[in-house]
Amino acid sequence: MLKRIIIPIILTASVLLTSCSHLIHIEKMSKSDFINTNKTNSLKVDKNRLDDKINFSPYYNRIKLRAGYNTLESDTERRVYREISAHCADFTDEKESPDSSNYKIKSIVLYGCAITRRLLAKTVMAFFQDNPSVFWIDEPYSFSISGDTLTLSLYSVMTEAEYNKRVKQLNAVINSILKKMKKGMSEFERELYIHDYLVKNCKYLKNADDENKDPYTLYGALVNQSAVCMGYASAFQLLLSYVGIKSAAVYGSDTASGHIWNCVKIGGDWYYTDVTWDDTGDFFMYDNFNITTKQLKKTHTLVPKITAYNDKELFGKDGALKTVNLIIPECTATKYNYYKYKGSVMKDITENRIAEDLAKAAKNKEQYFYIYVHPRFLNYKTTYNQLFSDDLFGFSNYIRKANSIAGGDILKTAVSVTAKKNLNTISVELQYN
Repeated sequence: MLKRIIIPIILTASVLLTSCSHLIHIEKMSKSDFINTNKTNSLKVDKNRLDDKINFSPYYNRIKLRAGYNTLESDTERRVYREISAHCADFTDEKESPDSSNYKIKSIVLYGCAITRRLLAKTVMAFFQDNPSVFWIDEPYSFSISGDTLTLSLYSVMTEAEYNKRVKQLNAVINSILKKMKKGMSEFERELYIHDYLVKNCKYLKNADDENKDPYTLYGALVNQSAVCMGYASAFQLLLSYVGIKSAAVYGSDTASGHIWNCVKIGGDWYYTDVTWDDTGDFFMYDNFNITTKQLKKTHTLVPKITAYNDKELFGKDGALKTVNLIIPECTATKYNYYKYKGSVMKDITENRIAEDLAKAAKNKEQYFYIYVHPRFLNYKTTYNQLFSDDLFGFSNYIRKANSIAGGDILKTAVSVTAKKNLNTISVELQYN
């Protein structure tokens, strides 16, 4: 579920930007031009206190998320980005308006800042792309440009006291998650651990109220344990960064509505992972864990990059910013797809590997067993029928062999099966004696 971003635009007297594409040019900029010269808003250390109170994993190095920042092409954009980072927690506790539930963040004033509405929107997007931990800021922002001075106003959904309270709650949860991670986990295992934590501990909120921002944030996912896709994606992205894994949020739609998921870099390659779709509530699955672009597009639609639109297309008549992406990696690698990497890969209907893998699963009392039917060697439909419809190489034979290998009558021959032809997988829920 996506929230629509509305950008109120305020143009003040002096030199006005009357066109979206109009840029105030500055012929020469000195070092002082890259410092906020408003003494009440001088550049200072980021007040995002999440990191200050988190005992990062002793085994894995935290990385700084930079996917959004890396899309910025000018010093002006990067300057605005840094100022937002420095001042996004400058609370005033003043209401945005008498009838508003939001509070003002102290305005950010930048002198000598020539920027268009388009580049400002891109820069704000880049900041929030890299900072899922900024859970207190509401999406609308406003700005004014007078001469070469930019004034940017952000708004918080809570007071500073509430912010401090919630940061402590988040710190406790995140520390608990990181503390339980073991030494020597591969990137795949770290990603899987965080994926499984969210699936087990967060419930998808079907009827989220737009007035309540919590479900759209990592606070909702980690503390309230109830969120929509944005909350899942934000929590997944932040936790991955704490254990050294690059990721970013990706925008689009699924079969029902607007949607957000993640791209994740594992083993040097990009994959798509949608934790929300893997959280079915009853059946533990990995259909959307490290999949390719081709697999993703069977159920998801990616919205274009911001570069695909001109200014008129990007902003609606009411000031609404179109939902766009800053990055869309082409994901073609399959090595770390969950079913291919962790499942039992079947290349021959008679191979003994299936029985051996079943025996290992039985010894570990695993609830689910996954088979990846390799498309290069086997026809999916034929293989499925041979396993679960015909008698010649029925799956029950594999269970009998597995019991023999495991040294006891551990598994029942009756199982529940879910076929996923689009993924070339068969998910089997095992039954134990």
